[in-house]
Amino acid sequence: MPFASVVGHGPIVALLRQAVRRGRLPQSLLFAGPEGVGKRTVAVALAQAVNCPRRQDGDACGVCPTCERIAAGRHSDVTYLDKGDEASIKIDALRARVLSVIGYRPFEAERRVFIIDPADDLVEQAQDALLKTLEEPPSAATIILVTAYPDTLPPTIQSRCRRLRFGPLTEADVARVLAERCGIAGAEAAELAAASGGSVSRALAEKLGELDEDRRAALELLLAAGRDPGVGARLKAATLLVQHDSDRRDRDALGARFNVAASLLRDLGVLASGAAAPLANADLESELRSLARSFDLRRIAASFATITQALRALDRHASPKIVADWTAVTL
Repeated sequence: MPFASVVGHGPIVALLRQAVRRGRLPQSLLFAGPEGVGKRTVAVALAQAVNCPRRQDGDACGVCPTCERIAAGRHSDVTYLDKGDEASIKIDALRARVLSVIGYRPFEAERRVFIIDPADDLVEQAQDALLKTLEEPPSAATIILVTAYPDTLPPTIQSRCRRLRFGPLTEADVARVLAERCGIAGAEAAELAAASGGSVSRALAEKLGELDEDRRAALELLLAAGRDPGVGARLKAATLLVQHDSDRRDRDALGARFNVAASLLRDLGVLASGAAAPLANADLESELRSLARSFDLRRIAASFATITQALRALDRHASPKIVADWTAVTL
């Protein structure tokens, strides 16, 4: 997929295209941002751009044999390293796939590209070994570290990479990706996008059955805050907020539910303002209209600020239970 087909992240894409066009691509890059927003997609587009024999204006054609092989993971000069079926990326895998070959000239393309995703899954020994390469990277190679948790990497690795910060996608962009690439369109795509927090992977996870559970937990949180019966009921709602039966990490599950709560708050804002706009959670309209009696526009704005602060705390690896409790008491 060339840069021209990437959804969102316009400034980052423009910066990378300019670097390719001028032949000034850094030898080590850190793609940091929320999960499921397209960091790996941009990394693949970059690998295509630097190696496509038909590239124009810093972008690949996307259809030549080189581009197709890179996209399919079959190009000899582009390596993708992840943990596979393991719990982490071990030193042996890093040595075999990256360190043992990175010093060689490209076999058939202009540049070797190594994409490590997620880089935060590297074990400590692998991180130490990679650091030595980052200190003196080969001139014909580019290493791209992809991570949703950049601060878990050692400062020495972070300082040797040019960091590009990816933000969440807009709801419209998530809905577009769901429609164009996942075959999900219409009201379902809009509903999933509203609860996604700007992450396509989170939207797809919600489609697999987590959305109803997440919406119910988020709605219970707002109902407890709306009734304002005291700390006990709010903390009970917070406990339900962090309980889940999915395979997600606790932090990811809670983040998803905070984003659902933000979606519900947006709908409350529509109802409170009387705007003629569709509700993202139209099937919950009766519950939302009842809840709207307890949330005027000022309280909705304050609640948005609380949810935003809670999400930032999760990004800084605060305890999910503590964040949930604080949010429930503050709303």
